[in-house]
Amino acid sequence: MNFHDTVDCFLLTRSHRDFRGTFEMTFHAVTTSGATARIVIDNYRPLFFVPQSVPPSLTRLCAERADRGLRAMDGTSVDCCYFSTWASYLECVRLLRSQGIPAFESDVHPVDRYLMERSVKGGFEMRCDYPEKAHHLEVRNPHIRGKDVPFNLRVLSLDIETNADTGQLYSIAFSGRNNSAFIIGDMENRPEIVFCSDEVDLLKKAFNALRKEDPDVIIGWSIVDFDLRVVQERCELHKIPFRIGRESVAAVIEVGQGDTVRRIARVPGRVVLDIPVMLRTHYSTFEEYSLEHVAQTLLGKHKIITKTDREKIDEINRLFAQDKLLLARYNIEDAVLTREIFETTKILPNAVERVKRSGHLLDRPGGSIAAFDYLYLPRLHRAGYVARDVADVEKPAVPLSGGYVMESKPGIYENVLVCDFRSLYPSIIMTFMIDPLGYASKSDKRITGPVGPSFAREETILPKIISELMIARAEAKKAGNPYLSQAIKLLMNSFYGVLGTPACRFFSHDLADTITGTGRHILKETVRHIEKTTGYDVIYGDTDSLFILLGKGFEDRAGEIGAEIAAEVTAWLRHEIRERFKAYSTLELEFETHFRHFFMPTLRGGTQGSKKRYCGAVEQNGKLILHFKGLESARSDWTALAKEFQHEIYMRVFTGKPVEEYILSVVKKVKEGIFDDKLVYRKRLRKSLNDYAGHAPPHVQAARLLDSPRHSIAYYITREGPQPREKRTAPLDYNHYIDTQLKPIADSILEWTAHDFDSIVTGQQDMWG
Repeated sequence: MNFHDTVDCFLLTRSHRDFRGTFEMTFHAVTTSGATARIVIDNYRPLFFVPQSVPPSLTRLCAERADRGLRAMDGTSVDCCYFSTWASYLECVRLLRSQGIPAFESDVHPVDRYLMERSVKGGFEMRCDYPEKAHHLEVRNPHIRGKDVPFNLRVLSLDIETNADTGQLYSIAFSGRNNSAFIIGDMENRPEIVFCSDEVDLLKKAFNALRKEDPDVIIGWSIVDFDLRVVQERCELHKIPFRIGRESVAAVIEVGQGDTVRRIARVPGRVVLDIPVMLRTHYSTFEEYSLEHVAQTLLGKHKIITKTDREKIDEINRLFAQDKLLLARYNIEDAVLTREIFETTKILPNAVERVKRSGHLLDRPGGSIAAFDYLYLPRLHRAGYVARDVADVEKPAVPLSGGYVMESKPGIYENVLVCDFRSLYPSIIMTFMIDPLGYASKSDKRITGPVGPSFAREETILPKIISELMIARAEAKKAGNPYLSQAIKLLMNSFYGVLGTPACRFFSHDLADTITGTGRHILKETVRHIEKTTGYDVIYGDTDSLFILLGKGFEDRAGEIGAEIAAEVTAWLRHEIRERFKAYSTLELEFETHFRHFFMPTLRGGTQGSKKRYCGAVEQNGKLILHFKGLESARSDWTALAKEFQHEIYMRVFTGKPVEEYILSVVKKVKEGIFDDKLVYRKRLRKSLNDYAGHAPPHVQAARLLDSPRHSIAYYITREGPQPREKRTAPLDYNHYIDTQLKPIADSILEWTAHDFDSIVTGQQDMWG
């Protein structure tokens, strides 16, 4: 047997417990050679910190209390309290809190602390003895340290079919290395289809097949809220262990806490990814998140059964009774479509890169505050300090200020340049050394920016973290790794939001206001500088972007002018900041876009320019491509016809084509019912139907007519009010669509021409128009 000193792993799941008087952590990982590893750590003691003035009697539950030379950020000397068990840890925290005594970092989970102290961000190196060809490793208390490792995770897509009325399982399908379905019935097995005698037989055979497939990642469509939840409930009914993981203990689907209650899957050794959740996390936007809609949009494919609501339920019940083979194939097809969407959208490489930067597990989307802790706390400890608990953060007395949004100059323009400050808030943090520790530091060497308090020039952490991330992002771009580049960008841009929320232990009203206040100052000064030195008008600005009007005749030189302005502003800022603040500017203005045509509307019903709403036309290969921001075409709650109508109207106005005949044609076809399929509204239910009190909005009224409403409601406005698409019985209210979907869109841009919607439609346009 050959043994090695180190093995590279990628972390999949983690758990903890008190066992025989000791705190024990269990990690499941997969090695770079494809083996699985179960790692038990029972020599690590949970810890937190207390002021040295706290009497020993109040920390009597700890196994050891020691002075490690650490201080709180306000200068208070603290001791480190170590605990043998998680129960004693929690009881001591409760005791201290009951006496009004602060505990520092007592809300940092010991498993998180163990991993962050070792810089484990997905990948890690483990020193231990192990058989070279072992398929599974059992390791206790190895030496672990973070390491960027390659990964090759095995993925299995899971889908179930049920009797929606009784909850009974009909079938379970997998799509991984092979496709298969297990279905109740007395027929002879087919390739890919296994028939089972009853529900118990179905569960056992499916579990055996899953363990044989041995995936690292299980994916599914609403797999946590539906598929695995149902399977767990059926296991409980039949008293069958819900063992789909890599341990003898059962998996658990439990309800998480918080304002938005959601279920969480805990499957030892296997990551569970809910595809709709991951799509939203990775900024894939769809009008609705049904499998049918996303598969059609992304893949150009349809489910075998495309009916919805009660008709779909009835069809599945019919197939189970009359055509089990087709139901099994339908089940397999859903699993296959889910896997193809997963692969097409690159969810896994995106998620892995986020893990490598945030320290989260694969199945934990979001979590900016936890990621900030993960990066900041170990460096804070090395600097000799500890942080407070989140419970000790004071809530802000006044709201935080936002970014600068300039009053726009509405109108239709030609040749507008868009210049953006690259990573504005992270650059401000680096330039002016904005940092929680630097703010608290008593150092005499300080920097004061254009607004806000001063910060230490040397005793800082966050500017160094951002600098490292900036370098890493540049390397990722150079290496052609868009997933890593995007992960780093999202992480850096989250830092301001983290410092600006009381849910973060490092929250500071002063820090957050300093960042946004400095941003507002820089944008305003840059606008003045550009207008003074170039003579061009800045017609709009928003947080980190400026819209510069060149006007007619600059079509061929617009890109060159944009690059020149960006370079000159960057150099000017570097000089100004060096002279005024004795600081090195990392602020960089970049030329982003040349809009050949540009439209900024007024506020509806007024003359004041709107904010965060515009349309620009980019010329590519002789064709105009429209980009909408904040307008109807960019919103999911407007109809398809409204978006199509807006696109064509704007294109005609930009290019000088007549609009009258087009508008009259669209209105005529609406009244004739030709566009009925484009008049569907879609809107998500944000809460339970019972939670909507008083006069409910239209989508809620429509949802109440459905037998089993989904999260996204597709509905029409009829002459009898809102009705769901699946159950429409009344004629459509065409006047509603003309007045609320077509007229506002047309008038928003026609007010800058010699036309208006009503005059065109009624044929009474002023002859002197």
